[in-house]
Amino acid sequence: MYQEEKKFSALAHIFALIPFWGILGNGIIWYSFKEKSKEVIFHAHQAIFFQITLLIFFGFALLVELFCRLLKVVHLDLAMLLSRFNHLIFYIGVLIYALMCLFAAWTILSGSNYEYPIIGKKLRERD
Repeated sequence: MYQEEKKFSALAHIFALIPFWGILGNGIIWYSFKEKSKEVIFHAHQAIFFQITLLIFFGFALLVELFCRLLKVVHLDLAMLLSRFNHLIFYIGVLIYALMCLFAAWTILSGSNYEYPIIGKKLRERD
């Protein structure tokens, strides 16, 4: 991979750290490199799909939180316990997500290739 490809591939993973806007940033990278580099396109696609998994995770955590608010009417202590557990899982999930994005960018800048678990393999099979 050329130096310019490394930079934009790593940037795709950095963009994935920005909820919602990362998809737009990676879309711009994809559009800019669609005729130039299959590798940069691959990393932009990976980052987009990885961010979609984060957004699904956000949605699930939101649904659990809404359920906890409804549960407060019936059982306050159980609702508070479930809500705290939901927050803990949410923060741990976001931390793992951010570390994976940073690790992917660092790995690419170091000269190695990086594939997210499951997503990378599926995208490689598709190409």
